[in-house]
Amino acid sequence: MKGLSAMVAILCAVALCTVLNVASGVFIPLVIAWFMLQVFRPVLIVGRKIHLPQFLNILLVFAVFFGLCIVGVSFCMTQIAEFGKVFNEFYPKLETFTTDVLRALNLPPESVPSFNWMDVLGPYIRNISETAFALSSKFVLTLVFLMFMLLEAPFLENKLDRAFSGPAAARIKHIMTTVSDQISRYLGTLTLISMATGVCAWLALEAFDVRLAVGWGVLTWLLNYIPTIGSIIATLPPVLMAILQFSPGWVKPLAVLLSLGAIQITIGNVITPKVVGDRLGLSPVVILLSLLLWGTIWGIPGALLSVPIASIIKIVCENFQSVRPIAVLMGSGQADAKQADTKEAAHGHR
Repeated sequence: MKGLSAMVAILCAVALCTVLNVASGVFIPLVIAWFMLQVFRPVLIVGRKIHLPQFLNILLVFAVFFGLCIVGVSFCMTQIAEFGKVFNEFYPKLETFTTDVLRALNLPPESVPSFNWMDVLGPYIRNISETAFALSSKFVLTLVFLMFMLLEAPFLENKLDRAFSGPAAARIKHIMTTVSDQISRYLGTLTLISMATGVCAWLALEAFDVRLAVGWGVLTWLLNYIPTIGSIIATLPPVLMAILQFSPGWVKPLAVLLSLGAIQITIGNVITPKVVGDRLGLSPVVILLSLLLWGTIWGIPGALLSVPIASIIKIVCENFQSVRPIAVLMGSGQADAKQADTKEAAHGHR
């Protein structure tokens, strides 16, 4: 029976992942809208403190959101135009550099002239364009979900009290409050850390006079939301830009690589753990597996949301005795180790 139950659980998990993948056009806007609700919770709190009516509070949230969107779109258009100029300027140099590398690797001479960066980058550029179009097509649906969530928020607790008995309603409200608070603090802290990483990368690139330094800094900020691999991906484009800009010299490109690597290592491995601490309490293996799983199911949005989703699953499992072992296995173990050290110290003191 245990083996049969395990097989049924695995099949249910596979079926759930399949449904989430097939119906991603609905689930991605829904999940993004919920996370946006957590991001804009401070705006809602400010509106309630100054006693704004509900519709004005919702208008305040959308005003802040559209203001950020206008600034972001304007910046992206400027950077895309600048990138087009820089790409056309350095494209012949990129072809020469690629040819030299291929010849240094002792590849057949006939394979060198056939290499074309436009053929290599073309599919990726089209893929990025298609992804941006797909995300923009879900933009309206995301806003609709967000609006209804904002309208529903003031009445949710009362509905839970009426729908469930006392202990069940209290447990559900506790889970929802814990999830909302933890995710809001995590997103806020990660935003500040990512912004600090982007600013440090921008200053380092400006110091070495690398072209498009502001754009690379913003790219570093955004990619820092993707755990583990985001910082690696963010380092490669500015280093390649430095190689093309300062070749045949290697001193500045190497200095750029070392500087960006030092920034990512210092902030990612030293500052971030101390600032975030054990706030999420997730195992690094769980974070990596969650990144792979949700990245496979939902692509880039799944990779961005992978860590908060894993944290939500862990919080829910902690509140139900039957699945609490899963929450323990998903945890980092740091809290348990600290408790064990505290007990051992207290026992030794006695």
